[in-house]
Amino acid sequence: MPETEGKHAPIRQSVRVDCPIEETFQFFTERFDEWWPLASHSIAGAEAESCTIEPWTGGRVFERTRSGEEHEWGCVTAWDPPRRLAFTWHPAAGDDRDQVVDVEFRVEADGTRVTLTHCGWHRAGAQACAQHAHSTAQWSNILRLCFAEFVSARMLVAV
Repeated sequence: MPETEGKHAPIRQSVRVDCPIEETFQFFTERFDEWWPLASHSIAGAEAESCTIEPWTGGRVFERTRSGEEHEWGCVTAWDPPRRLAFTWHPAAGDDRDQVVDVEFRVEADGTRVTLTHCGWHRAGAQACAQHAHSTAQWSNILRLCFAEFVSARMLVAV
C-alpha cells in the first residue's frame, strides 16, 4: 500500500506565528528544550530533563535524563536555516523503524508559516501505524499549544 493511502499517509500540520522567519527557526531549534512537552512526550518520562536538536546535518535529536543518560529520537538529515529542518524520528524504536519529520519555515504576511510533515509510517511497524490518528492530534497540539504559544509569549516580551 503506497504511503499516501490510509494509515500510512503523511501527517501535515501547520501553524502561523507572528515572528520573523529567522527567529522562528531559532526558537524551534535552539530553544527546542524550552517548548517541547518533555514531561508527556519523552522516553524517560518524569526522569527526562532536557531535549536537544544538534544544529547540523548528521546531528542528533535526543533527550537527556536527570542521571545523564541519553535517548536518541533521531538524526538531522537537513539543516537549512531559516527555511528547513528535517530529521529521522524513532523515539524508543530502532533506526530500522525511522520515520521522517520535515519542518518548513516560510515567510507569510508579517510572520512565519511553520509546516511539519511526519512521514515514513510504512517503516514504523504495525504498532506505530495504529497510532497514526493519535499522532495527528499530538502534532497539532504540539505545534499550536506548545510551539506557537511559546513563540507568542517570547514575542510579547520582546515588544
